[in-house]
Amino acid sequence: MTLQRWFVVAVVASSVAACSRPDRPVATAPSFEVMGDPVLSGSVLGPDGGNICNSLEGGGTLQVRVIDMGASGSPAGVQNVTCPQNTYSFSLRPSSYLVRVRLPIPGAIAGGFPWQSYLLTPVELAADVTADMTVTPGTALGGGVTVDGQPLEGIILSLVHADAPLFGVSISTSAAAGGWDEVIGRPQTIVQNGLRVTPAILCDFLGTRLLTAVSYEPFVFPYEKSAISCDAVASAAREFSHDRTRLVVTPGVGDVGAGQLAFSPELGNGWGVQFPVTPGEQPRIGDITVSQLFVGGLIIGIRPNRILSANELNGYIQCGNCRAFGPDGRLHFTSSPQFGKKVTWQYSDASSSEGVGLKVVQKSYDGVPPADYVLFRFTITNGGAAPVTIYPGFFADWDIDDDFQGDIGATEGRLMYMKNFGDFESNVAAGSLIISDAPVAGTAFFTDFGQTKDEIVAALAGDFTNPSADEPGDHRYVQSIGPITLARGAATQFWLAIVAGESLDQLRSNAAAAAADVAARRAQPDAADAVSSAGRVWSGGNSNARSVSSPACKKGCATVTQ
Repeated sequence: MTLQRWFVVAVVASSVAACSRPDRPVATAPSFEVMGDPVLSGSVLGPDGGNICNSLEGGGTLQVRVIDMGASGSPAGVQNVTCPQNTYSFSLRPSSYLVRVRLPIPGAIAGGFPWQSYLLTPVELAADVTADMTVTPGTALGGGVTVDGQPLEGIILSLVHADAPLFGVSISTSAAAGGWDEVIGRPQTIVQNGLRVTPAILCDFLGTRLLTAVSYEPFVFPYEKSAISCDAVASAAREFSHDRTRLVVTPGVGDVGAGQLAFSPELGNGWGVQFPVTPGEQPRIGDITVSQLFVGGLIIGIRPNRILSANELNGYIQCGNCRAFGPDGRLHFTSSPQFGKKVTWQYSDASSSEGVGLKVVQKSYDGVPPADYVLFRFTITNGGAAPVTIYPGFFADWDIDDDFQGDIGATEGRLMYMKNFGDFESNVAAGSLIISDAPVAGTAFFTDFGQTKDEIVAALAGDFTNPSADEPGDHRYVQSIGPITLARGAATQFWLAIVAGESLDQLRSNAAAAAADVAARRAQPDAADAVSSAGRVWSGGNSNARSVSSPACKKGCATVTQ
């Protein structure tokens, strides 16, 4: 009952008593008790047991937040308290609550305090409770990020409360001199002692092999663990990456631009697709978002709704797991000063429940400078018991620069490409040129996620086209040839050129150079494969292949902590 209604009832009861007849009993006013939510209050104390503000140089503002653990760790209230005041008070529904205090940054840094400290034990609030918080100096987080023993800077590490993962403990970046720089401007990360935390970090960097797997399990800092490290070395995948021109491409099992998590631990990670890279210089090391091709590779459609892919496309397509090629992949590569690198992958769809008996030999070749391109040749053989009609082609999710939502795309004959929406004269453009005696079947851009297999097969078959993406967004495309009917034991072949340019004119020029190179190789197939006999071989080169991040989680995927 509200105070207003209680007041009205009391006034009415008094009036009835005053006006009652003297020969009748006087009515007694009913008793009402005003009940409110219980109050959680307390003080923020320093290491000496006194006001925390006495331990902060320059005072400042404390942010006190309560977290409702009875509602899955959701926010329940926040108060800003300006020193020298150090008390807080929240009227809350009965539940279990954590309390967090965020110190003013200069004071936290000067005092060696954690920027954010929590009550280590939730408060059970059924009646009014006083819960003082004591903030003490924390412990520096150890570890860091290295590649070949040298510190790698700029890798983000986030620690969140293990039982309230919406709320942060610290955010850090790996430092050039080693260790972890805290985002608040401190050259080391200080964490509260005794706090149970969960780390969030991506340690599978392009062009590297991780020496020791990183655990993402919760731990009590610093008693169960006091350091987080990502130690990597140069990957074997660098050896068979095409890097003769400014366009660097790592070929995988049908995976054009294989990068993060594409190979077995033995091989490590490839470079993805990076442009422009000065020949002889190392491409960028980082997660898959460093690659301008986020996901791309061989895709084959078979009516009415069968998809055979070299990439894990679940999320893009409603297919559960579209990846049909990979686990049985065998790799051989050679190199020569005259012809550059030739990389051969052999694989099939035998491990897939969707497989129809297709066998693939994929060969890729360095482009010829100064043009920027890499060539792929796919030979597909029907090893099944029955004829099959296929629409083979290329699936591509290009992210041309750091703004993956800012790309547009277009089709020009057998060339499909994407570029950033900005400066049309100088922006990088990248795409693919499909070359075959078979006609082009599909050219379709998509922006929304979650197409059905039927829709993608229809696009690959050319039942509909969507040859451009004119508005900036996170687009992807399929391009294909067909229909191609393969009798038992029959084979077909098509070429794919991955091209890039620092302008559309340069892209078109490089595509023309790639087409001329393909024409020359088709005219003299033996010369096309003439390289040194020295090379390296791996069997089961993709036996432990893992999928890349889900399409919904590209850049900035870490949980935003409050």
